[in-house]
Amino acid sequence: MINERLLKKVLDITVQEFSVDSLGVADSYASSKIITFITNEKYIQVLNENINIKAVFIEKKFAGLVREDILEITTDDPVWCFFTLLSYLAENRKRDKTIISSSSNIHSSAVISGEGVIIGDNVKIEPNVTIYSDVVIEEGVLIRAGAVIGVDGYEHKRTSKGIVSVAHDGKVIIKQQAEIGVNSNIVKGFSYRDTIVGENTKIDALVHYAHGVQSGSGCMIVASSMIAGHVTLGDNVWVGPNSSIANRLNIGDGAFITFGSVVVKNVPADEKVTGNFAIPHSKFINNLKKSLK
Repeated sequence: MINERLLKKVLDITVQEFSVDSLGVADSYASSKIITFITNEKYIQVLNENINIKAVFIEKKFAGLVREDILEITTDDPVWCFFTLLSYLAENRKRDKTIISSSSNIHSSAVISGEGVIIGDNVKIEPNVTIYSDVVIEEGVLIRAGAVIGVDGYEHKRTSKGIVSVAHDGKVIIKQQAEIGVNSNIVKGFSYRDTIVGENTKIDALVHYAHGVQSGSGCMIVASSMIAGHVTLGDNVWVGPNSSIANRLNIGDGAFITFGSVVVKNVPADEKVTGNFAIPHSKFINNLKKSLK
């Protein structure tokens, strides 16, 4: 619970009595009682339309523009307030003792946090794997040598008090029969969105799978690809080697991203895309043929 006492303790801010359940951005529906922040007027309408927002860190110049039932906490630096509070909650959350199934096969060199990890039946973990807290690994998962699961992601905020490196408060959930390749990095979920590797999804070596990425079942994510934060992959998606997918995109069921593509917009279901920036494959080939004439 986030209340006036916690704000005083963490941020040295004094406000009237209030209570919310979680933090979130203006369009978050993580719970029915959310505290958020605003630094740009264009998001005020989004905030006002979200009935779950109950409090906001807000600059004085925007005071009075939000709904009457939202508690305005005026501050010179809403970003510092919001992400400092988020980090405090992430770092001080209570976690249960790690649970590891007796049928799992874990190499002696693997390092697994003593709290906040659940490892299911018939999981195999190869040498030099590191598993941080807040990770759930379901039945039959294979994690290959050197993979890192559940690390905090790249989230740094410039504030009036310096750069805030934000602790992550979400989870990694690896579904049944998935595979994580050699030296791949699966980042912990961030704020209101967990990181999910779908059932029977196969991740190759040297893949960066950022915070809040969620894949469906049967995806193939090939070596050295990079999937940025909060991307959603449907079922049976192919992500080719050395591909990059920009943050917050949706990749439809059965989509095919070819070798080295740089994806900067949503990809519809069953579409094949190629290039930098990626376009439909057939269009790319036609353009290539024209350029060679």
